[in-house]
Amino acid sequence: MVPYCRRNEIGTAPSSDTRFYPGKLARRCSPETSQLPQEQGRTLRAEDASWDDDVIPDLKILALRTVVSTWRDHPVLEDLPTCVDRDILVETLPTDLPFELTISKIEDDFYWERAAKDRWKHNNPSEHGGSWRRLYCERHLAEYLETLEASYFEPQREECEKLMTLLKNHIHVIRLRSLVPIKKRTKQENNAENNELTPDEDIAHHIPMAIILPQFPHLAEIYLHFGMIYMNDGFEWRDFEFSLEDCTSLGEGIKASPKLKKFSLTRSNLDQPRVAAILQGMVANNNIEELDFSHCKLMDSGAHAVGEFLSIHQKLRTLHLVNNNIGPNGIAGIVHGIIKASSTGLKTLNLRLNPIQDEGANHICALLIRNKMLETLNISGCELGPESGIALAEVLSSGCVELEALSLDVSNNNFGFTAGESFETAMSSCPYIIHLDGRMCNFSKESKYSITESVRRNKQNMKKDKDKAAFSQSSDVYNSLSAKNLQQQEVGSSFPEPKGIVQRFTGRQIDADEQKMMKSQNSEY
Repeated sequence: MVPYCRRNEIGTAPSSDTRFYPGKLARRCSPETSQLPQEQGRTLRAEDASWDDDVIPDLKILALRTVVSTWRDHPVLEDLPTCVDRDILVETLPTDLPFELTISKIEDDFYWERAAKDRWKHNNPSEHGGSWRRLYCERHLAEYLETLEASYFEPQREECEKLMTLLKNHIHVIRLRSLVPIKKRTKQENNAENNELTPDEDIAHHIPMAIILPQFPHLAEIYLHFGMIYMNDGFEWRDFEFSLEDCTSLGEGIKASPKLKKFSLTRSNLDQPRVAAILQGMVANNNIEELDFSHCKLMDSGAHAVGEFLSIHQKLRTLHLVNNNIGPNGIAGIVHGIIKASSTGLKTLNLRLNPIQDEGANHICALLIRNKMLETLNISGCELGPESGIALAEVLSSGCVELEALSLDVSNNNFGFTAGESFETAMSSCPYIIHLDGRMCNFSKESKYSITESVRRNKQNMKKDKDKAAFSQSSDVYNSLSAKNLQQQEVGSSFPEPKGIVQRFTGRQIDADEQKMMKSQNSEY
């Protein structure tokens, strides 16, 4: 009886003596089985994965190995005769080659996938347009800028510009999690110069974005955070600050980025003077569609600066101002800027976690009445009371709102039962409300259920209307094409029909001699 061998499938927890082959079953005998007499005499071992380790490779493979070993000094890829040779070379090239050499010579995504996986543990190419080459370039640039010390930028400027020249066609998104400020002058340096450190000299400046951002013609998104991740030299609040000059430089860089559509600066000490410096340069870039200043320190004065920007910039579609300590006065400035704009296109406004209170809710009601483009409004956790809830519900059901569709988030506000009943009544008469988040608002269970059902019905009806409109539009196009074809057929039928099959294709008359010749040829056959 032949002893049983261990057998594992791909994806199962293998034993130490199991080998795997893609798409096949892995099979290998246990050490005990291998010692049996029947197994000792076997010459053919299909489970032996190392059977070809001692086989001499082809001459082509040996030549390609030589090319790989000397590729750093003699980069050859496109000169290889076949695509198979190029594929083998890309698969075997080491991933630690100089970046300035590989970025200009290798376009194959397989190499950049290998290089990215060897360098970083976690990679998500979907965040980089599905391209491994772009992923590697964008992350390589981000790491370089995050570790570039502002104190030594000028001595390293030539090197920085050289790198940006290599990367300029591959950078679409810049994500900077931290930036290193200039070093603080020590007491020994001040004593050596017999000077005292003034507050102006202790300002945390960073690398100049006015020089860096314009180098990338395809830059579409910027995610920025002023701060430090790794505190190698100890913790200091200064590491999380940034200067007014940084914001001015950033605004100039945004101004010189013609394809930039999204800008995000979050979790920082961004206040009114700094946001005004950024917006002053940003207002000249008419392609910005999304702004995110969440978790900053704008307060009412900064909100007024944003409102002034909204009154000028007409292509902004999304604005996030989460947790900026904006009160009723600041909300009034934002609403005034939106209403003041002659053709504002703002569709999403996120004011979550700002203490706008009941007075600010009145400005929100004015916005709902006088704006026709808004699609998403988030006022969650804004310290709204029962009066605000009742006022919002009355405005929504008043018939004065001209919005086509609205997703509304009013969660985490202490509205109470009465406001819940008002929202319940409003949702039954507001077909344009397709989403309403009323969690943690102290609504009754009956009101919650009724609101949910009304919103679900509104969403279904709106979807049916859109499908019907799309179907009618396609029918109109089909009818117009059919009428056009029919008209062409009628025009073509007005001409006399040619006689004979030859005349149908040649369009000329056949004389008597040609007819006699054709008849004689047919009689011969």
